[in-house]
Amino acid sequence: MIEECKNELNIYRKIEILYKINYMLPKTRQLSIPSLIANGYVSVALYKIEEGLLVAAYACLYERSLTQCKK
Repeated sequence: MIEECKNELNIYRKIEILYKINYMLPKTRQLSIPSLIANGYVSVALYKIEEGLLVAAYACLYERSLTQCKK
């Protein structure tokens, strides 16, 4: 969905997709989206979401590797 949002040309559709992505995130990871949104904000928000997902994924992989190494 992130790529879909990045590639969308219609700003209104882009914002709609951003809201859907944000809603799917855990409450602790959701962004506080302002009421007035510009195209530049959507790009920054998507970057922050991707960054947060990557950090979470690496943390999960790291935890798994620690558990497997202890066996």
